[in-house]
Amino acid sequence: MFDYLYEWMQNIAFYMIMVTAVMHVIPNSDYKRYIRFFTGLVLAVMLASPLLKLLGMGDVWQNLYENEKYQEQVRKMEEAAKYLQGTEAKQESKEELDNIWQEDSGEMSISIEEIEVGRD
Repeated sequence: MFDYLYEWMQNIAFYMIMVTAVMHVIPNSDYKRYIRFFTGLVLAVMLASPLLKLLGMGDVWQNLYENEKYQEQVRKMEEAAKYLQGTEAKQESKEELDNIWQEDSGEMSISIEEIEVGRD
């Protein structure tokens, strides 16, 4: 029991040192609040782990990632990412073709002399 608590305290201390190092390395202060939020959530889970283990719910977190529904959602997200990467590639190739067409056909321009907005 004491070994578990000692390991738990070591993990929290190591985590806090790593978070402090990351916070000092981040050059842009705009991201610090997001990193603090995320690290705070992780710290809350780490602090709650002994309590969850005492209540018999310690394995629930681990089983969550082994669940079939979770695995199916991960697969769907990976497929969506592949699809989006494909559409980005199509968009880039379309832009490249447009650039090539403009270079081959010369610059096309439209000049507008005057624009009026309002009622007559």
